[in-house]
Amino acid sequence: MNEAYTLFLLFYYTAVLGLDGSLAGGAILVALLFDAATDPLAGVVSDRLESRWGRRHPFLFASALPLVVFFYLTFAPPAGLSQRELFAWLAATAVLTRGAMTLFHVPHLALGAELSDDYLERTAIVTLQWLYTRAGHGVAGCLAFLWFFRATPEYASGRFNPEAYPALALTLCVMMLFAVLLSAWNTRDRIPWLKAPDPLGRSRSLLGALFGDFSEALRSASFRALFLGLMLDFTCWGVATALGLHAATYFWFASNVELVVWGTSTAVGIFAGLLWWKRVCERLDKKPTFMLGLFIFTAATAVPPMLKMGGLWPEVGSLAYVALWCATTGFVAHFGIASTMVTGRSMMADVTDEDALRYGTRREGIFFGAISFSAKAAFGVGSLIAGFVVRFVGLVPGQDPSLAAPHVANSLGTTLVVAVVLLCGGSFLFFSRYDIDRARHAQINAALAARDLALGG
Repeated sequence: MNEAYTLFLLFYYTAVLGLDGSLAGGAILVALLFDAATDPLAGVVSDRLESRWGRRHPFLFASALPLVVFFYLTFAPPAGLSQRELFAWLAATAVLTRGAMTLFHVPHLALGAELSDDYLERTAIVTLQWLYTRAGHGVAGCLAFLWFFRATPEYASGRFNPEAYPALALTLCVMMLFAVLLSAWNTRDRIPWLKAPDPLGRSRSLLGALFGDFSEALRSASFRALFLGLMLDFTCWGVATALGLHAATYFWFASNVELVVWGTSTAVGIFAGLLWWKRVCERLDKKPTFMLGLFIFTAATAVPPMLKMGGLWPEVGSLAYVALWCATTGFVAHFGIASTMVTGRSMMADVTDEDALRYGTRREGIFFGAISFSAKAAFGVGSLIAGFVVRFVGLVPGQDPSLAAPHVANSLGTTLVVAVVLLCGGSFLFFSRYDIDRARHAQINAALAARDLALGG
């Protein structure tokens, strides 16, 4: 779902359906802010739930059907809608889709943190999660550009064909339904070993737990570092991803086949990175691994557009042009960003242990809900910025990229460079304050074990 939303949604509504960029970006922001606001709430509710299916699994199963229904409707608006009606349709269906996604996403992240208390085994679990996630993204991208976006007599570039998107969405719905149910079903045997609801947490009101838990979470320097640093990173990612198909079309002038090659290079980079950074993490620890990979991503994403705008890139259409584009912004950038995938969730799981030691209660849900809130709210702001960029650079729906004014490409390239350099660069200041390493986590685990033993656990 995330692949379609982040890559296709803004392009579909602006370049294909003709919705004003600021309206499209605003609708996506509304949905993401709603989703972000409900993430901590979903975390608190799943922390407190007591059932024979545990704390997390009832939400995983309940999310499946609403998710696929609302997702399909987002990409199948009725014909003949006005600008306001199309805005309302996008906002409403995106809110409902994101709400259904929250039911799955936050409990799923919290479940991953509960499966192991081991410092390095958590990294292995997160790596496996990301391997499956990126494999799904790759399948979605290949289906789109190799099958659904094929050229037709009416559309030389199939990505401008409005009939392709509902068909693609229906196919992705089937895949999502299978993936959500399989994830929930195949982890059900771990329910007896997962942590039970904490009586202290259940004694407070829902709103009291929500605001009290989040306030206490913010007292942790490591949590603040992740929360604020990731907010900047995801704002950057929101701009870059929402503009991704626009940039590929109007800045890099990529064909469908070249986009598949680029997508394949990103997949290879991520898969290689997930395996490589997992081993690096065992030697360097999580924080330096995270920051080194983020630096590689920043450089490999920002430098190529700068070189192209400066006239230092190979000629459009040459083999070197495509090869260098795929190698830098594809393989190298995503090889680098894989370090944050390997370590980010694992670092947050370690923060929940520190919190449990400090306050005597387990509440993985609120921590992962807060991080999801940070990511989605920031991504919404990034999408809004991207929507305004689409509007003000003067993109015409369905326009042949070769006929677009030169300033369109330069504006898209400049936006990407500024977003990456300023936002990712600023996030380093926050991540530098994360202070849980392997030795500190071992002390935390030892203290937790001693306390549980004293309490007869």
